[in-house]
Amino acid sequence: MSETAVEASSDDIATSLFERERVLLSIDNQLISLGLRLTLLLPAFALFILIGSWAYEGTDPNWWESSIEPSLGQSFSSTLLLLGTVVGIGWLLALGIHRYRIALSYSAFRLEVEASEKRHQSIEALHGYDGMAHRIHRQLRMHSLSFSTVLLACIGLGVVLLFGLHTSLGENVFIVSWGMLLLAVGFHMVTREHRFNMVHKSGLLDAFEAPVHPSTLEGVFDDMIRTHLDPLLRSKYDELMRNVQSHVKRGIKHDYAREKVLMTLYRHYNGLDSKTVRLELEEVLKEEGADLLLEDESFGLELWLELIEHAQQQCPAFFRLIDRIEQDMEFGRSPALKDLVFEVDLENVVTKRANLFVFMHNLSKKSRTVVFRVQSPDFRPNQIAMRYDLAPGKEIWWSSESLPVAVEGNEDVLGKMTGLLRDGTMAWQTLLPERFGEATVSVRLEEVSGDLLIGRQINVNVRNEFRTRLRRLVTVSAQLLGSLVIALGTVLELLEIFNV
Repeated sequence: MSETAVEASSDDIATSLFERERVLLSIDNQLISLGLRLTLLLPAFALFILIGSWAYEGTDPNWWESSIEPSLGQSFSSTLLLLGTVVGIGWLLALGIHRYRIALSYSAFRLEVEASEKRHQSIEALHGYDGMAHRIHRQLRMHSLSFSTVLLACIGLGVVLLFGLHTSLGENVFIVSWGMLLLAVGFHMVTREHRFNMVHKSGLLDAFEAPVHPSTLEGVFDDMIRTHLDPLLRSKYDELMRNVQSHVKRGIKHDYAREKVLMTLYRHYNGLDSKTVRLELEEVLKEEGADLLLEDESFGLELWLELIEHAQQQCPAFFRLIDRIEQDMEFGRSPALKDLVFEVDLENVVTKRANLFVFMHNLSKKSRTVVFRVQSPDFRPNQIAMRYDLAPGKEIWWSSESLPVAVEGNEDVLGKMTGLLRDGTMAWQTLLPERFGEATVSVRLEEVSGDLLIGRQINVNVRNEFRTRLRRLVTVSAQLLGSLVIALGTVLELLEIFNV
């Protein structure tokens, strides 16, 4: 088979996978794992009904015995048992569809990885791929385990329907089956973290966690966005940026153009209108470059906004710091130090880790060396001391007069901010909390001699994220209780077999 035929066959397979995944993802999001959340509603309903079946075995309610049982010919307990079994089968079908959708997403992911290797742009070699692949494999394993457990539980309930709850075998198998349903709930709750799909271009972001990040951001917005991109998106991002940089206007440095582009997109995320966005982009890019950026099929404007929102959720302190500097420049406020811009920010609420951002820019015409010091008894490391050599500002980017947000040229907030961030120093430090509750972080900027230039104390609240904590609590409780119930039913049946 020729190479062209092989590529055509691969494209057909990829298209077929995409169409099936797209349809199933829509059903999944509206009914199964999101929307109605049948994968949570059905097991809760089934477990409740089955407990009622066991509780009413041999003692039908008066209203059932007098009104319904004569015409139906079934006891209240057996009817609940049958209904619970049907609901359990419905849950099994929902899990099966959900598991099949996950398998399609994984197959599409593998095809994309293989396609990148053929283009000599291996995704597997990119930063963070191994961790993301591990999370995806774990999702598949847990989905398979949950589905298999529910299947065994439904088979057990079928045995109970055959022998009846009034027999010792039926009662013990019922206990084991009920425990398996509960255990499957615990398995399924694990799969609700790190969701992924290949239909949406940003579908892998939740399955990706950046293992490390740069401590000093060279291209501030570029490094921030790239750090939070999954390997697949990062390869497309790098390719797009290379193409865009080929359309930078003569006389404009590529790093300035890239930061101006990203800064403009961030302002668009905050409400800057589309017409002004294009005008700002065309200050650094040729018209075809602006068209390429805004109309690219694999990296459209909607995806840019999703990426900015994702980065903002991961590092709100960074964007809060940027917004504060913008507001100071817009209203013409003077910096805290006469010849040095110094801003620091940290999340108000810390869950897994605290992201501390510090921005410094030397406004004087002489180089200077400063020491940035962080001290906190509530985080690791307890003490950080970093020495920075701040070059003199190439241009006076800070204005003591109020500035418009966006006008022609660089005499606006967008132009000034881009130059300020490019020539300044942005440090990013990760602090790991040692305990929950109120915590303090002391930040000091000092001369090399130890003299204090400026100092601040930041108060934060360290706590678990409520949704994550609730999910983990339900997961552990369901798995532990389900295992104990299964063990109880097994022991009772063994005792019955050996007549102990």
